Amino acid sequence: MFSNRKDLYGPYSRIVSATPVLTEPSKISIEKASSTSIKTSWSKVSEASGYEVYRATIKTGTYTKVNTRNSGSSVSYTNISLGKGKTYFYKVRAYRIVNGKKIYSSYMAIVSSKL
Repeated sequence: MFSNRKDLYGPYSRIVSATPVLTEPSKISIEKASSTSIKTSWSKVSEASGYEVYRATIKTGTYTKVNTRNSGSSVSYTNISLGKGKTYFYKVRAYRIVNGKKIYSSYMAIVSSKL
């Protein structure tokens, strides 16, 4: 009875894509941990897989990644063996791994400390 049946299809739907958005860390604090070390702390981002910490010696200078926290629950970093009398600037961003790729938040506010 249905031997001559053919499947009929409608037009394809419109293709859309989206990039996941990750909240940036907030409530950053910085403190002198010793005469040659600085501890930076920030609030936890619930969706984060981890965090990247960047440092510069000039606020508007080039920032270098100094640490990657591979746990979303690790929300501090102590930078050791720093030069006395220098000022250091820090910023942090969260990341989340989606399909094997890192998706980043914006950088949080820059903080500084002088040793």
